Amino acid sequence: MTAISVERMVQSLRAGEKVFVSGSAGEPRALTECIASRPDLAVGVEFFCSFIPGVNVQNLAGEGRTMTVSFMQGAYRKGLAAGQVKFAPMSYSNTQQQLCTPGAIDTVLVQVSPPNELGWCSLGPQGEFLPGLLKNRPRVLAVFNPQVPVFPGAPKIRLADIDAYCESDLALASYDAGKPNSVSERIAENIAAIIPDGATLQCGLGKVPNLLAKALENHRHLRIHSGMASDGMSTLLAAGALDSAAPITSIVALGSPGLYGQLADIDGLTICGVEDCHTPQALAGVPRLHAVNSALEIDLSGQVNAEMLGGRYVSGPGGLPDFAAGARAQQLGCSIIALPAADPSGEQSRIVAQLAVGSAISVPQYLVDVVVTEYGCAHLRGADFITRGRRLIEIAHPNHRDRLAAEFEHRWLR
Repeated sequence: MTAISVERMVQSLRAGEKVFVSGSAGEPRALTECIASRPDLAVGVEFFCSFIPGVNVQNLAGEGRTMTVSFMQGAYRKGLAAGQVKFAPMSYSNTQQQLCTPGAIDTVLVQVSPPNELGWCSLGPQGEFLPGLLKNRPRVLAVFNPQVPVFPGAPKIRLADIDAYCESDLALASYDAGKPNSVSERIAENIAAIIPDGATLQCGLGKVPNLLAKALENHRHLRIHSGMASDGMSTLLAAGALDSAAPITSIVALGSPGLYGQLADIDGLTICGVEDCHTPQALAGVPRLHAVNSALEIDLSGQVNAEMLGGRYVSGPGGLPDFAAGARAQQLGCSIIALPAADPSGEQSRIVAQLAVGSAISVPQYLVDVVVTEYGCAHLRGADFITRGRRLIEIAHPNHRDRLAAEFEHRWLR
């Protein structure tokens, strides 16, 4: 088998074909950039993409072809209105069930390392839905990219199972959490105060998770079982905060370019599929799971909206519902929701009396143990309804507490 051009590979996609394309650091950028820039190619193809907002920016939808996504982005709105983008907001465990049903996907586009002397190609930092999909033996079109890191815990595929390949040395998609600010720093410090030594951590992307790693440097025997392994993992390793005997489990590694260069040196790092990370069966065996996730707003009953702003979808559920349920199910676990008390101007409270009609409920109130803002922690596990509301008001922005208290009394106590 010899390499073909990127354009020829895209030309090989057939009308009516259902094609999966990974997001995160596994995005085969040579192919997605070609598809996005060439509306004359891949006409009639149905793309299914695990693209992440702020990381994977290409829009593969167009005239005569569709793109199904589980995270909404602003660039997709026009296509959504035209019926070219299909938004399917599901948890990762639900998405895995949907995609990995035999026959659901015909072709998979992957980015892998060039094969080694034994004929194996590494998927590097990307597990996610690929291990489950590849078990169904779809057609596999691969980008051989020497930038893909090779390490023992990475998923891999045999060269013999690849139907065609092209070559590229484009940098892996990366993520920058941005500059820290005082609000995020205080939130991270408040979270760190309620995480015990020996806990297993799950964190998403953003300023708070990176800052949380810094705030946890003096903790010991921590473990990581998460949907994403990011630069915070390196911080914890360098500080000696992680249990050296415990594996580090994640479905993707996503962060700075420097992170990818370190992956081969991290003992015990395992990148796996969603089925081995997010499912109730997998999470039940994770000791003292502390799931830390962000939200866009939360109401005084504890209902969490992590998907919508101003009545419009800007994201999706992702792994949040899976990990919130898994942590809440454990006596020694903890489902933590973190958010700033208000928008940067201080005018819009992120803690509201009641979510607006039609708002997404990403996590129901009974799966939230602690809510954290820069003003403190509201412990909700086991608390009655009135106590929950009052504790949430106490950690709201001071400019909004009186109004929230009045609305709470009017709406719920009369």
